[in-house]
Amino acid sequence: MLKSKIKASLIHLIISIIVVGIFITFALLIWYPNPFFEISGLKHIIVILLSVDLILGPLLTFVVFKPNKPSLKFDLSFIAAVQIAALTYGMYTIYQGHPVYIAYAVDRFTLISAADVNPNDAKEAELRASGWWKPIMVYAETPSDPKEQEKLIFEVLSGKPDIDARPEYYQSFEDNISKVLAGGIKPEKLFASPPHKAALDRFLTQYGKTATDYAFLRLVGKEDDVIWIWDKATGKAVDTISLTPWNL
Repeated sequence: MLKSKIKASLIHLIISIIVVGIFITFALLIWYPNPFFEISGLKHIIVILLSVDLILGPLLTFVVFKPNKPSLKFDLSFIAAVQIAALTYGMYTIYQGHPVYIAYAVDRFTLISAADVNPNDAKEAELRASGWWKPIMVYAETPSDPKEQEKLIFEVLSGKPDIDARPEYYQSFEDNISKVLAGGIKPEKLFASPPHKAALDRFLTQYGKTATDYAFLRLVGKEDDVIWIWDKATGKAVDTISLTPWNL
């Protein structure tokens, strides 16, 4: 009896690991590439998903499994239904929360989730995110026309999203990367804060070069805001510093 219970729960566990593992791997590699998951605010959803599908499900199978039990098929079907419901909820929540755009506007990057925008509002076809693949880097340009600026301000004050969540203002990030890398937090301000100085010293020890070779940009997430460090020479993101980018 005990051997059959253990065997059934192990089979259940292996199937759950495969299904959940495939989904989480896809989500982390495609929807939440580094460093976006850490600041997305969805860790609790992952915990719930793992708890139900990898712990509770196999445990319940161990409890109810008895060979030749009349209600065994119903019991296992019920457990499977609960797991599928939890997995569906987790998948939907993770999908809705995943960033379709990483938008740079004014002085910061912001994660713009699938639930926040309609990608079809983007003027350029290549900036219309599919929602099923990796997030697109975009640059949100403030209108130069004073009337357009005034219109935008009134729209934001009336409750519409700000420019970073308005695809109609998006431009190619690559075409504007020089503007982005020219901004950011000045290294001397980071060195003036003891915790930031310590983190920056560790970063420079690991990656080399000098602080002036990097751009220190604000990255705003759903849960945390961090400093996103870019190499000015290569125009590539290097790493993050998990300290506040504000009041520096």
